[in-house]
Amino acid sequence: MLALIGLVGIGAGCKGGDGGEESSPTPTSGNHSTSPAEPVTPEDLALAAYRGMWAAYDEAGLTSNPDHPELVKFAAGDALKVLRSGLESDRREGLVGQGEVVVSPSIQSLTPSAAPTQAKVRDCADTSGATRVRATPNGTPFTDSPGGRRLVNATVSVVGESWKVTSFGVQGVGSC
Repeated sequence: MLALIGLVGIGAGCKGGDGGEESSPTPTSGNHSTSPAEPVTPEDLALAAYRGMWAAYDEAGLTSNPDHPELVKFAAGDALKVLRSGLESDRREGLVGQGEVVVSPSIQSLTPSAAPTQAKVRDCADTSGATRVRATPNGTPFTDSPGGRRLVNATVSVVGESWKVTSFGVQGVGSC
C-alpha cells in the first residue's frame, strides 16, 4: 500500500475518521441511487468517488492487481496511472497489501458553481493500518515504511457520466 504513496510523493487520501468515527467506503459513481427524499449532490458524488478509489486500491492491493476492475470505476487520468504504477511495482517486487487506508475527505471547492463538474478534495489519510508484505509466507523478510497521517489533495471530475478521481498527491507522514 505504501509503495503508491512513495511513488506519489506529494498529496493523497484515506477511508475513515479524523480521530473520530470511521466511515465505510461508498463505491458510488454518477449512477448513484438514493431514496427520493435524499438528494444526491455533486459533493456526495465527488466524495463517494474519492472513497471508492481508496477502497478499490485497498482491494486491488490484496493481490497487487493493477488491472483490478474497480479501479477504473473511481479513477481516471493521472490518478489511475499512479494507482496502477504502485500496484505494478508491488507485483514486480512480490509484495501484496494488507489493511486499509482510512480516509476522512472534505470538499474544498466545486467548479463551476452553477453546475459543478470538478471538486477539489482535501483529506488527512491514515495509512498506519495499511502495509505491504511478501506475497508468499516463506518469502524473504520485508519491512514496509511506517504509516501515519498524510495530507492528500485530490481533484475529482466528471468523466463521461461518472465522478472520478483524476489526480491526487500524498504528503509525508505527519503532514496533517
